[in-house]
Amino acid sequence: RLGKIGLQASLGADFLTGTISGRNHFDGDKLPGSRYESVAPTHAWAGVSLRDTASLRVGLMTSQWGMGLVANDGGHALDERRDDWFVLPTTGDRVLRAQVIAQPFGRSKGRLRGLVLAGGADQVEEDVNASRSGGDTAYQGVFAARLFFSKVRSVGLYYVYRDQEFGTGSHPFLRVHVIDGTFDFDLREGGTGLRLQGEAALILGTTNLAPSALYPEHDVRQGAAVARVRWDAGYTGLRLELDAGWLSGDDNIEDVSQNAFKSNPNYQQGILLFSHLIAWQTGRARITASDPMYVGYPSADLDRLASGGSVTSAITVFPKAGWKVAEGLEVYGGALVAWAPRPLVDPFSTRTVGGGSPRNFLSQAPDGNLLGTEFDVGVVATLAPTGWPVAAALRAEYGLLLPGGALAGLAADSPVHGGRLTLALVPAAPAR
Repeated sequence: RLGKIGLQASLGADFLTGTISGRNHFDGDKLPGSRYESVAPTHAWAGVSLRDTASLRVGLMTSQWGMGLVANDGGHALDERRDDWFVLPTTGDRVLRAQVIAQPFGRSKGRLRGLVLAGGADQVEEDVNASRSGGDTAYQGVFAARLFFSKVRSVGLYYVYRDQEFGTGSHPFLRVHVIDGTFDFDLREGGTGLRLQGEAALILGTTNLAPSALYPEHDVRQGAAVARVRWDAGYTGLRLELDAGWLSGDDNIEDVSQNAFKSNPNYQQGILLFSHLIAWQTGRARITASDPMYVGYPSADLDRLASGGSVTSAITVFPKAGWKVAEGLEVYGGALVAWAPRPLVDPFSTRTVGGGSPRNFLSQAPDGNLLGTEFDVGVVATLAPTGWPVAAALRAEYGLLLPGGALAGLAADSPVHGGRLTLALVPAAPAR
């Protein structure tokens, strides 16, 4: 600090991120276990600030908003206020950004004292829709307004206009407006009480991705809304959560409108259904739909159907409960139930087997709209030696998925199993 002037800088990277050993070698797009980067720069920015008034930042930054439905930096392990059950984050959204942040009423005592405004211009490095290293070129203008009633209670509105060209085929484009509202009311006192969170997003625009003979361009009409209710029971160590969400679906990729909403991959629900099963099925769609034995000239841009582990085209309810058995030891579990608002559509099966009627990725006609019921359990042991700046968290999680009728072809009496063991070194909680 130099009087009222503050100088800031941040430099950071993820090293050896993704699957180092044992990567799969199947042909497909964004398949689980197929990603690896030796170095993924996340921060390289500098800024100047005028105390209580405004700041300017320029450089490489991560992007985060609300619950992370649209913009998510994957920094769950570094933020104790984010959900940590059944979440395995990856390197998040990264942008080259010039950003201005202002608190115009910061020195007043009125109701607008907590109003924070931000605006910026971005070139996207990596997110769910664009990869600069993959040849995509995406620019966007960003505006956000957030009103803080306290440090842990706020409402906000986020707007983005994106203009993107994809580095595949004939360089298709995407031009969309994103409108996203969020709220967060943490009513807990002394670790006991209620926290309410929510986020809703609407994406509107045009694209010529996956053109058809009748519709060389498509309207983009996608929407999603998610919410979380959390109750901490204080000294008993009991914690209850309920997640609920709706993400629009699309049962016809060749009509005038593209409607399937894909969440940011770091917004996760469960450990099997979306991050593995649907990611595998959608990730193979381009390969099967391009089989020269059946297709003379494959449809363009089918690689964009791959979910990459995102929650997509779903209605979800995910109640969870946890109990701190002892200091540093917690057990937890939940039951994710998911439905498809529109039938899941595989381009190859729909054309060759269904004759245009929706068929899923196993060539079956959906038998209802239930995607499945997933039962997840977990335990985490945290070791935080006194005086150490970091804590070690060893976590084991296991899931069992009972497929529903929307995934007809997978036997409901032959559930899908999966588990994971993780070790994380995280900043130690401050002493109280």
